[in-house]
Amino acid sequence: MAETNTQQTKEELQAANTALWEQLTKRNEQYMLGLDKVLTAANYDDDKRATLYNQMMTELAENQKTGVTARQLYGTVSECAERILQQPEKAPGRSSDFLIAMDGGLLLGSMFALISGISLFTADGADAQKGMGIISLLINFIIGGLAMLIISKFTPNPDAPKGKRGYGKYILATTGAMLIWMLAMTLATAFIPVSINRALPAVAYLIIAGVGFAAKIYFKKRLRITGGIF
Repeated sequence: MAETNTQQTKEELQAANTALWEQLTKRNEQYMLGLDKVLTAANYDDDKRATLYNQMMTELAENQKTGVTARQLYGTVSECAERILQQPEKAPGRSSDFLIAMDGGLLLGSMFALISGISLFTADGADAQKGMGIISLLINFIIGGLAMLIISKFTPNPDAPKGKRGYGKYILATTGAMLIWMLAMTLATAFIPVSINRALPAVAYLIIAGVGFAAKIYFKKRLRITGGIF
């Protein structure tokens, strides 16, 4: 449903732009065509371009009634395009709790999978058969993500007035989250039967760690996850 609404919005914007285009003078049409050529060559985002053109053509349609041209409003095509392309992008807001937890879980889960793999490779004798069980590892990903989410909600603000920066809450949240995480892992190891919580070969843990780290990097970039700790 959200996708349909977005599509309708795009269609409505396109229809509005078509109507505005028909109101422009020939001179202003040439200006917009020149600007479009420059922005297209610069790979300026299509959706942003449509929104920008709607704003500009609305202004042009109003101002041309008094003889004001696009060049008088925005300068030359090159100057206008340069200002548009140099505008810094707005920083994205905090991502959803699910994405932040997923990002943190992939990081901590992968770290422990890596540690488990290295430990098994360097262990001798009976210790070489003792690794984190597969269910314990899965729980580690989940609880680790929740712990990172909790900590992220109490990140201190160093720019706030003294006494309101939140360092105390951050320390308490970090300590509490880590204790919950450790308790969950201890209970999982103690009470989940070994028959269903089997350890994996060392190389399997290393593969899981590699896939986990790669997934964290990919999703953080692809989904632009912000608001986490790392």
